[in-house]
Amino acid sequence: MRIGIDIDDTIMDTFDYMVPFVAEYFGLDPDEMRKNDISYSTLPDGLREREFEFGRKYYDKVVPDTPVKTGAAEHIKKLHDAGHFICIITARDERLYSDAFKTTSEQLKKSGIVYDKLVCAYDKAEVCERECIDIFIDDSLKNCENVAAKGIRAVLFRGKGNAGAQTDIPAFATWKDLYEYLISVA
Repeated sequence: MRIGIDIDDTIMDTFDYMVPFVAEYFGLDPDEMRKNDISYSTLPDGLREREFEFGRKYYDKVVPDTPVKTGAAEHIKKLHDAGHFICIITARDERLYSDAFKTTSEQLKKSGIVYDKLVCAYDKAEVCERECIDIFIDDSLKNCENVAAKGIRAVLFRGKGNAGAQTDIPAFATWKDLYEYLISVA
């Protein structure tokens, strides 16, 4: 099976990790941000316009140290060792990074994430189609819906950025549960 996997808030615990950097840059109270589930991916109107300048200032420096979600490295390795092709698909690009591919490669290596291919591109549905992905995992419901619209199976990884999202797309909040699902459909 060819498996496409998003990084931020799917493999990495990016939402919580980025709170202090977002607070510092935008002059926000980190406790209020945590209380209201505000971070890099849920910036309120008025701040979202400055998302790219925030990314350019911080991402190359801080992203490689983002903690891995519990069980992600272990379960991705199990999938890879079982012969599944792992394609990491991220929307990271030069609007947010000086070198998205280099920073992301460094992060994945440092985190012990095994994979066969890394693709940095905004249109994940197009990448899934081009790479003949059988199943795609992302924390963005929009990305999952776009991929599913192309006839590719999608799975939503539950987190703070999509907590209230209603969908018929299979959704999992842990890598253990996600792994068991993937093995059952392989």
